[in-house]
Amino acid sequence: MALDIDPLKHVADLFTRILLERQAQEARQPVVPPSDPGTLREILDLELPDKGLDLETVGQRLHELVRHTPTTASGSFFNQLFGGREPASLLGETVAAALNNSMFTYKVAGAQVLVELELIKEMGLRVGFEDADGVFTPGGSLSNLTGMLLARDRARPRLRAEGFSGPRLRVYSSSDCHYSVAKAVSVLGLGIDNLVYVDVDDRGRMDPAALDRAIRADLLAGHQPMMVNATAGTTVLGAFDPLDELADVCDEHGGVWLHVDGAFGGSVALDPAQAHLLSGCHRADSMAWDAHKVMGAQLCCSVVLVRERGLLAGSLDENASYLFQGDGQELNPGTRSLQCGRRNDALKLWTLWQNLGNEGLARRVARLRGLATRAAELVREAPGLELVREPEFLNVCFAVEGVSAVALCAELTDRGLAMVGYALVDDEPVVRLTLVNAQVGDDELRFLFESLCEVADELREVDVAVDASVELAAT
Repeated sequence: MALDIDPLKHVADLFTRILLERQAQEARQPVVPPSDPGTLREILDLELPDKGLDLETVGQRLHELVRHTPTTASGSFFNQLFGGREPASLLGETVAAALNNSMFTYKVAGAQVLVELELIKEMGLRVGFEDADGVFTPGGSLSNLTGMLLARDRARPRLRAEGFSGPRLRVYSSSDCHYSVAKAVSVLGLGIDNLVYVDVDDRGRMDPAALDRAIRADLLAGHQPMMVNATAGTTVLGAFDPLDELADVCDEHGGVWLHVDGAFGGSVALDPAQAHLLSGCHRADSMAWDAHKVMGAQLCCSVVLVRERGLLAGSLDENASYLFQGDGQELNPGTRSLQCGRRNDALKLWTLWQNLGNEGLARRVARLRGLATRAAELVREAPGLELVREPEFLNVCFAVEGVSAVALCAELTDRGLAMVGYALVDDEPVVRLTLVNAQVGDDELRFLFESLCEVADELREVDVAVDASVELAAT
């Protein structure tokens, strides 16, 4: 009996129509103004029907849903550490969804496993792991969790079988680290009180001397140092911890596990001009690296890399004869993963890398750094704007004189001008401009700063008028 492909053709046509209409919407409306959730529930068909709907009706409802979804692919998106849309990565993501393979065994994923292994090998070499082990994860948080799990099992080899006993296990991370570090400590049952936040310098980098003091104090208290979490590209300032110096401290104290959270900054390994920011990374035990950030792969696309082979399977492989039925550990990624069912997140990165090549990826990372440098220049040139730190990487943090960063960012989004976030620096909210979106060019940057300054002036005028009204009422 011949396979009826009409439904698949219909799906392909609907997808193409929705994607092209979304692209046209992004050109007309680079930022979708936020909508009240109650209003959206009234205007969108979200209820699940008793009787199934035809594909055309489903496509219409989906299209309406897309129209009211925030835009992250236009040149006006500066809000998070991802953004834009790389066609080759979208191609790989679409094909992976259509294939519908689970990436736990070679038996059901076949050649797709070889793609994942090739990427792990290449990314490991980029950070100095000569024979890297590794696996794709659903995001940097899970990559960091995996690295911490391995550190725990290195510190307490019998813990998997016997549970916790003995001295407290201590984890050290900079005071500017990602929140996933605290989450991982909690998930692993280590206790939040055993996460030691280490002071940073004026550039936001972990202080090796402060780390050494913290470890020595814990040893005197009878605690056991378990892991140092270094950050390559902090979330707010984009700072890179001094990996070589931190590795020296770890070695001094008997080889404390060194994990590098390079979810944001790991991609500097692709650009020869910026790779020095990861100097010493080859001495780390594990590393997280998100390809959906600076590299531009479709969400989500993260890897955890491990310098020593076999540790992932040693901590995560379980006897499951109904699943693992041959081909060995290397060809069965499920033996190295926290997951059983696994999406194919490798294919979209492979198609992206095939399309851009090593040279194109290097240019991409270099160009984004150039955008950050240019944005810092525009801050210096604009009256009323002040850099709170020189950009370390792709984040530009600045204050706006007389205007709340919170109110300013909200107003820019409400007016459909730009989506920009704010963050705390020195305990004060400032504008945090992230230059990760490759759709951004000099024209988009200029428009952003023109819009930002105009809105800031209007907000100042409103504040002056309100103050005058209050003063008049008081008299």
